[in-house]
Amino acid sequence: MTIGPKKKISQAKGRTRHSTWEGLNIKRMVDTYTIGVCKNCGAKKLTHRVCPVCGYYKGKQVLTIKSKSKDKVIEA
Repeated sequence: MTIGPKKKISQAKGRTRHSTWEGLNIKRMVDTYTIGVCKNCGAKKLTHRVCPVCGYYKGKQVLTIKSKSKDKVIEA
């Protein structure tokens, strides 16, 4: 004898439940991880990490970043 759902769950009901769960997870992530500001370019980044926009960490460039326009290349 198998145990399964007694009735079909509508799309709206399921999607509401999933969206609520996603909102709770986003709040949990914001509470867990600290977001700082890059001192070089001012972009938001995780603290104690290299800035993904400019490649700087603690005032030194440690990554080479290529821009999407390919006109400008920041070298480490």
